Amino acid sequence: MPSHLLQNNAYTKQFFFQKPRLDSTRSPGSMAPTEIIEIEDSDDECIVKEPLTTGNILSESDLESEYDENEPEQKPLIFPSTDIKADFEDTLQDGFQFDGAFAFSERYGISDTPNPCLHIDGLGTIGIPLSPREALAIISAGVPVGYSGTNASGIWEISSEKVHFDNPAWGDWIQKTAGEAAANALDAYGGVWLSFTLKKLVIHEPGCSTSHYKEPISDDESDTKIGDLVAILPSVFRGGQFQLSYAGQVKSFNLAHQSGLSTSIIAAYAGVEHTLASVTSGYRLSLLYDMVQPITHAEERPTLPEMQGATQKLHNIMLSWKQNASGGVPDYLACLLRHRYAKSPNFGAKSLTGADALLVHHLRPLARRLKFRLYLAHLRGTVTTTAEALTYSSDGESDMSDIDDAEFKDDGEDAQEILEVTQVVDLRGMPVDVDLELGDDDVINGNVTDGDPQTTTLQREGRTTATRTKVYNRTVLLLWPKNSDLDLSVAVGDIYDYAFNALQSSLTDIPTKRERRLVNQLLVCCQTRRSDTKLPLAVQVLRESADRWNDVEMLLRALKACGVDKNIDLMGVEDFVSAYQAFGWDALKSFYGDTMQNDESNARRYALLARLTQMGVEEDDADVSLWCQEQLKRVLGSLGKVDASQIPWLARAGLAHGGDFLRDVIFPQLQAQKLEPSFWIPFSRCLQQHMKDVPTTFTRLVGRAIAQSVSQIARDLPAFPTKVGKSTRPNAERQEEDCDSILKVVQLCDARGRSRWVLQRCPPPPPWVYYAKLSTFFVRYMESITGLDDIFQPFFLDAIDSMVSPARTTSDGKATTPCPLSEKNQATIILAARTVCCASTSRNQSFKADPPKGQQSSTLQALARYVMKEFSPQLRRDPAAFKAFGQAIITLVRAAIRTFDASSLVKRYIPPTASQRMIAIIDFCFEVGGQSQCQYLLPRFVPPPTGTTATQHVSGVLAPFLPDLQKYLVGKDLNFEAEPYKTFAVTVAKLFAEKVMNPKPSEPVPASKLRAIGCGCRDCKELKAFFRSARAVVCLPAVQKIRLHLERELAKTRAWGVSWQTVKEGSSRMLEVTKPPAMVAFAAWSANSQTGKTLLLSLGDLAAQTRVLGADHYWVYARIYGATDSDLPMPSGDASRTINAPKRLATTALPTKPAKRARTS
Repeated sequence: MPSHLLQNNAYTKQFFFQKPRLDSTRSPGSMAPTEIIEIEDSDDECIVKEPLTTGNILSESDLESEYDENEPEQKPLIFPSTDIKADFEDTLQDGFQFDGAFAFSERYGISDTPNPCLHIDGLGTIGIPLSPREALAIISAGVPVGYSGTNASGIWEISSEKVHFDNPAWGDWIQKTAGEAAANALDAYGGVWLSFTLKKLVIHEPGCSTSHYKEPISDDESDTKIGDLVAILPSVFRGGQFQLSYAGQVKSFNLAHQSGLSTSIIAAYAGVEHTLASVTSGYRLSLLYDMVQPITHAEERPTLPEMQGATQKLHNIMLSWKQNASGGVPDYLACLLRHRYAKSPNFGAKSLTGADALLVHHLRPLARRLKFRLYLAHLRGTVTTTAEALTYSSDGESDMSDIDDAEFKDDGEDAQEILEVTQVVDLRGMPVDVDLELGDDDVINGNVTDGDPQTTTLQREGRTTATRTKVYNRTVLLLWPKNSDLDLSVAVGDIYDYAFNALQSSLTDIPTKRERRLVNQLLVCCQTRRSDTKLPLAVQVLRESADRWNDVEMLLRALKACGVDKNIDLMGVEDFVSAYQAFGWDALKSFYGDTMQNDESNARRYALLARLTQMGVEEDDADVSLWCQEQLKRVLGSLGKVDASQIPWLARAGLAHGGDFLRDVIFPQLQAQKLEPSFWIPFSRCLQQHMKDVPTTFTRLVGRAIAQSVSQIARDLPAFPTKVGKSTRPNAERQEEDCDSILKVVQLCDARGRSRWVLQRCPPPPPWVYYAKLSTFFVRYMESITGLDDIFQPFFLDAIDSMVSPARTTSDGKATTPCPLSEKNQATIILAARTVCCASTSRNQSFKADPPKGQQSSTLQALARYVMKEFSPQLRRDPAAFKAFGQAIITLVRAAIRTFDASSLVKRYIPPTASQRMIAIIDFCFEVGGQSQCQYLLPRFVPPPTGTTATQHVSGVLAPFLPDLQKYLVGKDLNFEAEPYKTFAVTVAKLFAEKVMNPKPSEPVPASKLRAIGCGCRDCKELKAFFRSARAVVCLPAVQKIRLHLERELAKTRAWGVSWQTVKEGSSRMLEVTKPPAMVAFAAWSANSQTGKTLLLSLGDLAAQTRVLGADHYWVYARIYGATDSDLPMPSGDASRTINAPKRLATTALPTKPAKRARTS
């Protein structure tokens, strides 16, 4: 510590004590925490104010947030601090090491404390709890404590020589249980156990004087006494409060509470002043012990620290900070507190213990005088490290469970630390928002990650790899100058829980200044941090506080700030009533009117009006009743959004005002909202059910209003209503037909005699519905009457066409619904196909390129196969019937081709593959005898589907497909010289040469050098495969040993431009290898060339390739092989004859146009 910081103050003596156990627990026999009270000058027992732990030394005055604006300016320091942060930290570590408390108190139940069996010479055994008779006997044997030996004080004592304990357990309990708890709390173990020596017995009688006692701190190192321990034995008394004071710190204890059934222990260091208030009734019996340090450790005697020097150092550092005008000072200081504290609504400076409380106690007045701010902040430090089980091989086949978590070792060099501020509060505990970015280097007085973490988790990611996460929750004390940029960023934080706790625990009849300020801050929070879950509780707490303080103005401000005028449910209808009963109608009428106007919920407004109307009757308040009637008309005249849940009150309210009101006021608003039948149907039913309650004079008007509602339903009824049904996929909905709605409307209309409205409004269904229903009837009809086949053939052809066709558009522009190919509808189609005998070939439709909507190709293919299976051989022998049958099959095949989903060809990771999909539909055409339709099918494969490019489609789909198609054609005794396969093959080959094959690049690395890389192990083979591939980057997962081996091999490739680095992915480390662009380009060209060569070989030998490709063979060959003109091969035989050879057509293939060079968009 720099000497200039002392400035006219002697250097403070340092004390080193054993650190108290942070997780120490209360002894088994202890009762509730000591009750801290404020001593009042009255004869009655003091009221318990607030329970605090004995480790806290902050009084209420310490927490006052007021700054003295009239504080005189400080004179400039002669030797100011030049390193604020370092000097501040040194002062904390030198002068604030004391981690105990100057006083301690604990109460033990009578069943948890041994009876001392007190024996006094001359009196005998004294019963405990103490009785008045035995108390008087003790007084008669005692010596009065007072002036000039008189008994004016009412206090009597007996020396320890005359006091004995017949129960040895009492001595053990004092030395081990009570004494150990006191020594721990006071941090009084100077490396050795203390002993407790009885000094005297003291008894206080009623009316005794308030006494003061202070044991001086001895400078004599041979004096082994360090303090006093007082045991108050069970005896019934009132008054007699105990107060301990030291260096401006005050602790008060209520000893009278349950005094007849408990033993209280109070301990304090020497130098602490004891003040004992008068006993108002009963007798208080105490045993006074000396706390003694063994003489062998007298030099380590613990005493209270002398804080004047350390406090003066802090003063000089903070003053230097304030007076610095040249910059170079920190924006703030974040001092790590020694103990750990949980985040809770009650957390504040009073929650601090030991050295932390000592620091705040001495720093608080300095901050007030020098105009600094003090806050407490909860931090969360997260440390993430990779971990490996290094003793295991990554190639093992057993699961992760055979490696215990303890066998994973952390990689300390790879640790990642994240520090975040989870909450900032002032010394009272009120949360605030601060524009604060806190880093690890900003924290002084220790590291956030010191000590054990609160939680540790190990996330297994591989068999031998994992990620370990440690979380540290710590607290820091924040300090910065008032009116600094950081100070100006402070705003009200999320104070909901803090304010709830403070206001709900308040018992004041008149709000204190602090409570008024807290209410204002809570209102700001309600406006800026609206929370749907906490706003109702905020309204409740504020309303209860307003009731307790009789403050209607505060209530109205709170209700407005919380938005109760826009949402009645935030306070609740019953609380509106109780507020009226508490403050009267005149004070609340205006706000209730605003609520009726601002809340958009009809149901909430009506519920409030109904309850206020009832209350007006109960309270006989004519003003309230009249106001409710007027507001109800306004609510009904300005309806908000209406839904089915509001039907009951809406129907009752509308009918109560008569049919004309329902017709002229309610209905226009409902119609304007364009409500669904799900509202109109139950609304009309509800009106009908309440007709019996309507006066006879209004019956006709109400009936007309209901008729108006039914008419609205009929007009709005969709042609094909749907509803949401269950789906087989999770989180998905499926629309299904809703016939119930139609039936309900029919029933409702029938009840009103208006069924024709529904029939007039229902549009006609799509044609296939008629065909599906009539086909079965017509088949039976034809079986009973002969000679009708020719007449009904067109009908059944139309039936097949209608039921397999996609969605169509009618003449008036409306779309029709396609026929779902269910088992029932498929059976109808088969029935129609069987009936067809002599279909006209004129029904051959032109093929449409656009795929139809509403059907699936797989379904249509299955239907065509089923039709083939169902037709009898006898029927096929009839030429006319077979021709009609063929026409029906061709119709189904064309429909299947048109509905083939070309986008499925790009779904490479969903089996089957694109090639398998294309072969499957070609095979379908052959299977059902529709192979002639391949002339329409193959061109559908060529255009690239949406989401892919022409290059990607040709190289990834068409080129691999051509060899597969060649194998399939061989099985059908065909090849690519037959149409339409030749035209398709030429198109694919030319597209591949044009779109995929780029000019051949030069070879950057000879193949012989590539073969020289690696040792032949599995990892080296993977590396060599990467060099031969078209990939630019590869990540090779491996443990450190393998990575080092690969790096030695990669060193041979550095001259080629290959680079590598170790990267982290999750918790694993990987070797990332990158090839230069030249190697990537040559490998990609080589891979494409190999694909092209395979494509050409599928066309046949060179002669066959020339016959198929014609004049384009040479340039296609050159692009694929990367050859020059001199390298081009010449096919055997006469090329002109080969090129001009006649084309062999596939069976039933239609003539095709001459091949043209393919164009791609």
